[in-house]
Amino acid sequence: MISVLREAEISGHIFWNDRMQKGTLKLDGDTPVFSRKTPNFPKLEGTLIPAPFNAHVHTADSFITEEPPSELFASVGPGGFKHAALGKATASQIESGIRRAIEAMETTGTFGFCDFREGGASGARIASGIRSNLVKVILGRPGSVKEIDEVLSVSDGIALSSLPDTDEEMASLSSERTHRAKKIFALHLSEAVREDAIAAISLRPDFLVHCGYCSDSDLEAIRKEDISVAITPRSNAFYGLRVDYGRLLRFGINVLLGTDNGMVSRPDLFAEMSFLYLSSKNYARMDPEKIISMATTNWHNVFPAVSRKLESSFLLFRSRMMTPYEVVMRSSGEKVFRIKLKE
Repeated sequence: MISVLREAEISGHIFWNDRMQKGTLKLDGDTPVFSRKTPNFPKLEGTLIPAPFNAHVHTADSFITEEPPSELFASVGPGGFKHAALGKATASQIESGIRRAIEAMETTGTFGFCDFREGGASGARIASGIRSNLVKVILGRPGSVKEIDEVLSVSDGIALSSLPDTDEEMASLSSERTHRAKKIFALHLSEAVREDAIAAISLRPDFLVHCGYCSDSDLEAIRKEDISVAITPRSNAFYGLRVDYGRLLRFGINVLLGTDNGMVSRPDLFAEMSFLYLSSKNYARMDPEKIISMATTNWHNVFPAVSRKLESSFLLFRSRMMTPYEVVMRSSGEKVFRIKLKE
């Protein structure tokens, strides 16, 4: 478990306004305020970044220990390896998988997560009922149209698979009822092949996942609707998918970072950041500050309720003045502290 510190102010290298800056952070009322001034003898110093949030994870399949197929559809498609394993699993096995994933996130410096929870209302209920120090956003997936309202009653919204895997009535009613309930609606798009982005956009998602095989016109349409996209580089690499994630940034899309299936990738955002930096070099260097923003600040617009809860929460690398490159490439496994600013 990561130590929790409650401090009035922190000095050192502060990731503020999506840039690493030297200065001091403290509260003004309930609002964190950054100053370029640093005391001669700071009480606590180091490198401080905002609370990391895992924007896309499937926690329950963390109990699966067998190697999944390397072909995406055979692994996670309808009737594939993952869904077969989940269908045979007991509630206690699924719960153990979720707890294992949460423990991994707690120990690697994640403050909250958005779980795309399969298994209908029962799957969402299991995930929602687990107590955790992390802020949870549980998005359920109904097994039928009749289950939509029940899933919404025990979750924070609905997250669907890709549209080719989803019945048209299920997709439209899930969107309609989730928006009516003022909850979060999301879905996967163009993970391994190009899919109908206009149809996905018409469902008014709060955010999309993947979009690696979207065309330029698809990405331009997503940008025009101001829809954020969560990416999961390590999982994509497992399935042999080569994606230029920099395209999303070049189109001006707000990009979030997630870790996807627990059976493939341990939910460690720092490992995800370093892999993204390395894999992007196959196309063009990606600015480490952009990558840190994906994990720590870009998610605020999509999850405003979480943002309010974590507004004064930060992660501290104590007594170390790190560059953005170091945070991205050399911080996985470092000892970190959770900081809750207080007056």
